[in-house]
This record gives sequence, structure tokens and C-alpha cells, in this order.
Amino acid sequence: MTQPSLLKIQNLVKKFGAVLATDHVNLQVEPKEIHALIGPNGAGKTSLVAQLSGLLPSDSGHIFFKGQDITTMPTHERVRLGLTRSFQITRLFKSFTVVENVSLAVQARMGNSFSFWKPVSQEAELSDQAMRLLDDLGLAQRAHDHASELSHGEQRILELGLAMATQAQLLLLDEPMAGAGPVESERIFKLILKLREKSAILLIEHDMDAVFRLADRISVLVSGAVIATGTPQEIRHHPQVIAAYLGEENA
Repeated sequence: MTQPSLLKIQNLVKKFGAVLATDHVNLQVEPKEIHALIGPNGAGKTSLVAQLSGLLPSDSGHIFFKGQDITTMPTHERVRLGLTRSFQITRLFKSFTVVENVSLAVQARMGNSFSFWKPVSQEAELSDQAMRLLDDLGLAQRAHDHASELSHGEQRILELGLAMATQAQLLLLDEPMAGAGPVESERIFKLILKLREKSAILLIEHDMDAVFRLADRISVLVSGAVIATGTPQEIRHHPQVIAAYLGEENA
């Protein structure tokens, strides 16, 4: 029996006035797949991810996750169901320590929302889980530094850690390598490969080298519409994709 798609998007539409940010988008993400979403600036990639995460309501169409229609489901319920988004711009508690940031993410996953603002670093179970995760991230030595003291690339890595802490079945990663240097980008690259051992990933990324190395499949969004979906090899040589986005130098 064929395993159903983890995420299925059907004819999803979002309008801003006369502009179609997402134009009847159809897309599927399979379990444990890295599915990259690429396209020029303004193509609607971040708008689509915002719809999937519940931050932006859709005008029409449907989003199915694990077979359930989540089109109108609130963001926090999508997270509990197993769908988590990381942000294009890091959203950390900068005045909290690194381990406190991760502890809060672990706490949220465990459903202890009423104690969100208590000093979670004093709770052994949360701290132990957080420290194990920081060790995986290579940030254990920075555990008691404030998040504001991390480099931009380290903040991106910590943000990935917050997503990992939710133990999501599908991670929506919005430009995780943006602003990171070569060394940190390679660390993020390896973390994404590690993430896919437990989670499917829908990845927005402008680093085409990373995309073609990471992705199992790629969908190309132009002016809000998906113009092609295929393997990296198929997308690299797709005439419409070359003309609309990649250019001959990347083919």
C-alpha cells in the first residue's frame, strides 16, 4: 500500500489586492524527504510557508497534513500536530541564555505553557534535554551565554535547535543559511542532513549549491505559481526553470 504524502497542498491561493502571492499552488512533501522550494525574490515562497504554518490565512484551497485538513487550524495546533516553522529572520529570546531558549522550546513541546515564564533553567529534566540538544548542535560551550552574544550564524544554528526541540514531523526552514559564513553554513548543511533522519523538511534557500546537494526533490515557484517539480537533475536542466530563474550558468 502506498504511503500517503505527509503534506499535500491543493490549489492554494493567497491574494494581496490584485497580486496573487500564491497562485493555485499544488505541492506534496513525502515523509523523511527534503523538498526544496526555490524561485526569484518576490515569487511567493515566504507567503506560502506562512500559509502552511498558519500565520497567514489562505483565500482558497486546502492544506492537508498527515491526511488532516489543517487549512484553518491555528498555528499552535499545527505545531502540536507536528508541523514547525523556523523563521527567515531569527526569533530568539536574546536576553535569555542559549540553554534557556532551548529549554523553553522543549517546555512548549511538552505542553507546559502555563509555566512558560518560570525559570526553566532550574528544572532538571528540561535542562538535561536542552543540553543534549545543544551538544548535537555544537553549542554546548555557549549554553550559558546570552543568545544576543552569539554570532549571526550561531543564532541560525540555535534557531534550528529550537525547531529540533519540537520533534516535528515536518520542518519548514526559511533560508536557514542566510547571513551565515562558509564555516557556519557547512555546519547548518550537516544539521539539515541530520534533521532529515527524523523529520521531513520543506526548505527555502537561495544557496543553489546547497539546494542541489540537499534536496530529494525541488519545486520552483515563479510569480506565485509552481512551474516545475522534479529531482535536482531534472530541475537543473528544465528549460522553463533555466529561463525563469537559474540561468544558463547554473544549468
